[in-house]
Amino acid sequence: MRRPTTGTLVLLVGLGDLLFTAFLFGAELADIGADGVFGAVGFADRAGREAAAVWFGMKGGMLVVVGLTARAYEKLGRALPPAPGWVLAALGVAGAIVAPISGFWVYILLGALWVYDSRRQR
Repeated sequence: MRRPTTGTLVLLVGLGDLLFTAFLFGAELADIGADGVFGAVGFADRAGREAAAVWFGMKGGMLVVVGLTARAYEKLGRALPPAPGWVLAALGVAGAIVAPISGFWVYILLGALWVYDSRRQR
């Protein structure tokens, strides 16, 4: 049985992040909606739970974009460029240092898998 492609795994993590955003930050997202969305999270509130909800959701959305891009490379039979894998791994390391009990370890694994796949001949 063939393992899922790296692009598929990154896409799934991004979709999971979007689901977790709704689950973990449902009340905060409701507050943002109740405040009219536009300008609901001010600069002074950037460390609050509403800001965390926005950033967590945006990160999930960006992973969806990266996963879809990787899948496009894979469907064309092209090797993935290594740089995004190194960036994923580095962000995972930085995040895991700051927050060891978190999902940042997944980014290290995804980054390592991405770099590994980028070196394989297709």
